[in-house]
Amino acid sequence: MLHTLKLPDFVTLLNALCGVVAILLLLNGFTYLSPLLILIAAVADGLDGHIARKFSSSEIGSNLDSLADVISFGVAPVIITYAFVDNKYIALPALLFYFICGILRLARFNTMDTGHNSFNGLPITAGGIATSSYLLMGERFFSDYIVIALTLILGILMISNITYFKIRKQKILIMLTIIFAATIISYYVNIEHTHIIATLLSGLMAIYVVSPIIKRTT
Repeated sequence: MLHTLKLPDFVTLLNALCGVVAILLLLNGFTYLSPLLILIAAVADGLDGHIARKFSSSEIGSNLDSLADVISFGVAPVIITYAFVDNKYIALPALLFYFICGILRLARFNTMDTGHNSFNGLPITAGGIATSSYLLMGERFFSDYIVIALTLILGILMISNITYFKIRKQKILIMLTIIFAATIISYYVNIEHTHIIATLLSGLMAIYVVSPIIKRTT
């Protein structure tokens, strides 16, 4: 197995580990640290693809990536969000719907080639980031009903045929990396700063989610 794995695969494994650790941290009471691990997983998810384009990828690379994404952007966000909501029985169907749509989205991605510059349906990574950034905004903006609406919308978009562009521009990637890093670092400085930066990140994710609509109207 060690001979099979290549450098991008180890970054993909980091992605999966972040998802598992996020769940373990939640079980140990680290409420806001758990969603931050999803953001780190998202960085690893983007980094492994960049490394794979620069170097060669292994035979199991694409399948390993999907398995990691299921954990970090499917299972972990659902469990973390479930811990946040008060009306758990009401929110649970929406969260399970999000999870099922995420799996279907990844299965379709593995069997379809939509081109190098676009995705068919909202990427599950974007769904995980959107969910986590909303949770990180803090109790002031949190609502069970917003969570239900958010997960339902994200789920529908993931299994839709809407085309989303891949973020490849270096300036955008650098900006996102800085925001991700600032969100994570701020947790150890002042949680209120985390809430503020997460609000900015949520705004950027909202723009990405509606970007196909904006593109069609311009």
